[in-house]
Amino acid sequence: MRQSILELEQAAMERWRNGDPLGSVEISAPDICYVDPGLTQPIIGLDEYGKYMKQLIGQVYYQKSEFITPQVVEQGDAALLTYNYRSTVFNPDGSVKSQTLWNCTEVYYRNKIVHNHWSYIRHRVPEVLEVPLTLKPGPVRYEGLLGELMLLETRAMERWRQGDPWGFIELSTPEVTYFDTGTLQRINGREALSAEYKLREGKVHYEVMDFIDPWIFACDDLSVLFYRFFSTRLNPDGSVASRIPWNCSEVFTRREGGWRIIHTHWSHIRGERY
Repeated sequence: MRQSILELEQAAMERWRNGDPLGSVEISAPDICYVDPGLTQPIIGLDEYGKYMKQLIGQVYYQKSEFITPQVVEQGDAALLTYNYRSTVFNPDGSVKSQTLWNCTEVYYRNKIVHNHWSYIRHRVPEVLEVPLTLKPGPVRYEGLLGELMLLETRAMERWRQGDPWGFIELSTPEVTYFDTGTLQRINGREALSAEYKLREGKVHYEVMDFIDPWIFACDDLSVLFYRFFSTRLNPDGSVASRIPWNCSEVFTRREGGWRIIHTHWSHIRGERY
């Protein structure tokens, strides 16, 4: 399966760099969840994804496409594909005009993409952002597998917001991979991720955490959890000091009767390149 997944991806991206984004649509599942830096909320479903991509026909052209350390993790009929990506535009004289660096997370099920998360490498929050939200009065309850994974995620995030990142490390498999807004390349393995988190220990603090519209795709022993997230710091008087909007993709695998993270992708909503 590994080679077929890479071949599908490379063929779709070859069309994309020549102005045709519909190759990705053709290999996507009916219930795809799609995220990129141009969106304030994920696109859910193949019809909406197709409409979004059709308006981009002829808008994107570049001469060189580079997949940097692509990795495929297979689990039954599912496959997790992660890579860094470089798109390059050349001047007529052959010199480099511009380059764009990306993080990419894709989950395939039976050779169809069910989740796709793109973000710029090293990006920042925009100065102004309008994000559509679904507000529900009263406590929010999640049922079934979504409830199980959200419980794990919430417990780890509760520790994270108080400067303790180790809840996520305890949830992660030894082979976990990781992207976020400051990583220059994919982080590979729990040991490397622990070293990264050690640098952040005690430095992250905020008072309010909001999980927005979590979405889940489950297939056998692999599950994808996506949500938008607001981390909010408060002033002593209770007013908002700062609020940071995020996209988060967590890919879980079942190990020894429990769920563990095999891949994480964090990005800012409408994140802008430095």
